[in-house]
Amino acid sequence: MGRLFIAEKPELARAIAKGLNGNETKSNGFIKKGDDTITWAFGHILELYKPDDYAEKYKKWDLADLPFKIEKFKYKPIEKSKEQLNIILNLLKNKGINEVVHCGDADDEGQILVDEILQYANNKLPVKRLLINDLSEAGIKKELNNIRSNDDFYGLSQRGFARSLADWIVGLNLTRAYTVTARKKGYQDGVLNLGRVQTPILSLVVNRDQENENFKSLEYFAISGEFKSFDGIEFRANLKVDDKITDREIAQNIAKECEDKTARITTKKTENKKELPPLPYNLLKLQAECAKELGLKPDKVLSITQNLREKFHLITYNRSDCEYLPETMYDEAPSIMQSLKELFNNTKDLELNGILQNADLGIKSTAFNSANISAHHGIVPTGAKANLDELSKDELNIFTMIAKRFALQFFKAREYEATSIVVEICEYKFTASQNITTDLGFAFYLKPQKDEKNDKNDEVENTSRLADLLEGSTADCIKIKLDAKKTKPKPFYTMATLLTDLTGVAKYAKNPNIKKLLLEKDQGKKGENGGIGTPATRSNHIKSLIDNDFISVSDDKKQVIHATQKGKDLIAVAPEILTSVDMTALWFEKQKMIESRDLSLDDFLAEINKQIKDEIEKVKDSDMGNFGARPQDAITCPMCNKGYLIRRESQNKKGVFWWGCSEWRNDCKAFFYDNNGKPQLEAKPKQEIPNDAQICPKCKSGKLLPKTSQKGFNYFACNGKLKNGNWCNAKFKTNDSGELEEMIFDKK
Repeated sequence: MGRLFIAEKPELARAIAKGLNGNETKSNGFIKKGDDTITWAFGHILELYKPDDYAEKYKKWDLADLPFKIEKFKYKPIEKSKEQLNIILNLLKNKGINEVVHCGDADDEGQILVDEILQYANNKLPVKRLLINDLSEAGIKKELNNIRSNDDFYGLSQRGFARSLADWIVGLNLTRAYTVTARKKGYQDGVLNLGRVQTPILSLVVNRDQENENFKSLEYFAISGEFKSFDGIEFRANLKVDDKITDREIAQNIAKECEDKTARITTKKTENKKELPPLPYNLLKLQAECAKELGLKPDKVLSITQNLREKFHLITYNRSDCEYLPETMYDEAPSIMQSLKELFNNTKDLELNGILQNADLGIKSTAFNSANISAHHGIVPTGAKANLDELSKDELNIFTMIAKRFALQFFKAREYEATSIVVEICEYKFTASQNITTDLGFAFYLKPQKDEKNDKNDEVENTSRLADLLEGSTADCIKIKLDAKKTKPKPFYTMATLLTDLTGVAKYAKNPNIKKLLLEKDQGKKGENGGIGTPATRSNHIKSLIDNDFISVSDDKKQVIHATQKGKDLIAVAPEILTSVDMTALWFEKQKMIESRDLSLDDFLAEINKQIKDEIEKVKDSDMGNFGARPQDAITCPMCNKGYLIRRESQNKKGVFWWGCSEWRNDCKAFFYDNNGKPQLEAKPKQEIPNDAQICPKCKSGKLLPKTSQKGFNYFACNGKLKNGNWCNAKFKTNDSGELEEMIFDKK
């Protein structure tokens, strides 16, 4: 008898197989290792039922059916994963299997991913739990000795299902409620998508746009002084102020008081500091840098890294939220580095070449720290061999970035001398700081980064070494300089800055308790500080906002993001609980209670349903803001006298238009031809049948009527019906001999 290991992903299954004893044989969809069998999912291979799957009536979007009354949530196979699911289901029925080992990721999402498969299969076998975040053989063997009962993770599982099911309830109910209500007011431009994560992201963009558009610039004065110490050292320093000086006269008076006076250096602090090499990428940091350097959207980066992982096997798990590596990976570093040198043997990237050739494998960066690993480790090369010529330009660029980051873990830190001083004159304080590099370390091999100065940090450069100044000594104020500046709004979001901001949305929370909960949610997560969404889902949310025309992204490399009018209109009418980050924080509090079994999953979902029911009642009475506006020149539908006519483009023939009623969802079947941008309300006169019209040679009953195509081609079309009631629709042209010849069209 043996165990069945169910891994979340194929690479995890392969790693588990290496850690088990026995002879190995591979089959379609699973691996045998001694008495044990290892199979895998591809992430989620089941999905929740859609409303239509529960009841036929839900196919029609109707406010009366909301919120959906679901007694028991059900799952169905994701189409592309059916084959693998059936393999798992058959293995669970295998008489040679007497125990299941759950090998999902070590978080609530990984927990429910395998639990939902076991529930779908109605599994009766005992289930154990294996937690792995170190895929090395030593790491696998260590964890195989620490297998626990899956019952120990019941609370974590319930917590995961709570979030997943609540997201379904909120997203589908409110999306339908708002869309249907808007359509009743005349709106016809697509679906109004709402959700716990997507809507707050849109709200961030809308708020940033509005801040920028409504910003009123304020003039202020930055004051700096040029000083000369008693021993001849010249330096500059900035006046330290609590608030910006906006009165020119006040600024001028300060200048008069300080200029030509003797100042004292009251504080001088010099420290030797180190700047460590940048850590390996997690998905978000990679997406942000690809947006900035390559102009790629996050969903594109996700797709490319998926290819690099699954097709070329060149990188580790690409959806990671972690930048750290297991300490055992340090032992694998020599073979990975050797593989990279061989792969990039002929590279023209001088920076990469310098990094690969000068890496010192005797150096172990702080990235190798198993204690800092979450469900996954940082994204690094696997050491696999591949032909880089087969990679696309973007694939090669991203793999190169990942390779550089890994190789930088074997370089010394940049060392620098940091000095800060405070100079006092009269009652005013001037400050200056200076960093002088003493050893470039890893930075020697990197291109200098552009210094993006922040307006609030009015630094001045000093060529003299501030560390040579003596604390307590004096300096003459030679000159005071006034710089008239203007306050600037926060810049519009770019793809890079939005992605980064999503890791710390807690700072936008108005309620201190909400902020506290968001920060607590990410406690212990490196790189997340009160964020919303996950690295893997954020790109999907942003893509959805783009695809549904709620935000626009500039086509240049910078990728500046703006909310569209439709996006602004949606935030204007959306429920407040969704336009802020509050719901994520409040759910976190409930999820903690569910995990500790102080709150049941059913009670939590009942709370969510009540909240959504209340929101739907509010929607019913909403005027839907701009979504309810009927065009001033709209023509009332002559068939139902309720709706108005809307010009539409044919789905089959681009450039061909027709007119339908805004009440078409309420069964108004009005249809009018387009006549130069206006509906043809009067019926077209029927074409007279010429006396000499020929009988159709195909159906033998209809008459052939002369027609002219849009391109000016003359032909004949039959007006007759077949015995089955369908129109004949045969078309004929005249050949060179003057005979009729049927026109055959390829219908593929």
